[in-house]
Amino acid sequence: MESWEPSSSNYSNISNGQVFRNKLFKDKTPIETKQLQFFKIYDEYNAVLGGTNMVDLCWNGTLWHYGDIFDFARERASVKHLDTGICDGAYLSNKKFVCVGDSGAVQIYEIKFGEMQQLSYACQHDDSILTVSVFSNKRNIVTGGMDCCLKVWDVEDLIATYSYHSAHLDVITSTDVKPNSNSIFVSASLDSESLVWDFRLQEPASCIFRKNDCFLTAISWNKKVDHLIAIGTNNGSIALIDTRQTKTPLYESVEYDRSIHKLLFNPYSERKDQLACCSDNETVKVFDISREMFTVYEDSSHSDFVRGLTWFQSDLYSCAWDARVIKHVLDK
Repeated sequence: MESWEPSSSNYSNISNGQVFRNKLFKDKTPIETKQLQFFKIYDEYNAVLGGTNMVDLCWNGTLWHYGDIFDFARERASVKHLDTGICDGAYLSNKKFVCVGDSGAVQIYEIKFGEMQQLSYACQHDDSILTVSVFSNKRNIVTGGMDCCLKVWDVEDLIATYSYHSAHLDVITSTDVKPNSNSIFVSASLDSESLVWDFRLQEPASCIFRKNDCFLTAISWNKKVDHLIAIGTNNGSIALIDTRQTKTPLYESVEYDRSIHKLLFNPYSERKDQLACCSDNETVKVFDISREMFTVYEDSSHSDFVRGLTWFQSDLYSCAWDARVIKHVLDK
């Protein structure tokens, strides 16, 4: 932390903490961001990593953009420091991405001449945004978070075209869009419900899963089988839902002894049955949903909570609060 001593004549009754908090973000010494929150790969020449410094008096975020995916050393990346924490992000195109965080703002960045430049910024949520998902047209996104509100955005003008206040009765933890759809998405919440939404309809939401004895913490739509959805809970269980009949899950089992944080289906057709998962521990797992959630891969190389997962060319990448990015090569 920067050493800074106020003049006794001006700050005799002000604590060091108050002085530090009142300093402008640009005047504070940047602190290396350790707690990595999300990681996305667009292609072999574009990857973005986001993290939040959670050990300072004021939390702030950092974005790193990589021109290739062969080495994720921080000194190889272009860097952008933000004055708010980062929770999630997603690619819009090979040179454009969106990130969201604890300020309640949506920010669009573009890579120009190897540097990140902010294209637009809008703050319309009343609390932290925890999740963002991109529709197939790459023009619309959906966000949700701690204000229990879901918003569908037009990223060209960065305006919320649909706002569903009190969409859930508690914090919205996760969203995902239906593959090849520009209007349908799902949400999960601490109110124990998962809803499927279609903003073209007068009554846009319907419940596809409810589990009264726990919270819903993660959701993922299978990118190759558009009627399959995986939902994770705070008791470590994973439910597989068929949207064509939602009375009972196709399969449900407890896979972790901690809360599920993120679920992500493999987007490649030949491995569409693989479901990656991380929870509030150091372990990354991959399940085969066609074999009753059989564990086909497990790794505990991280030394702190795993937060981000991304697939690329059948390999899985993870990032964690230990400041590391790890590539997981799965056997065929």
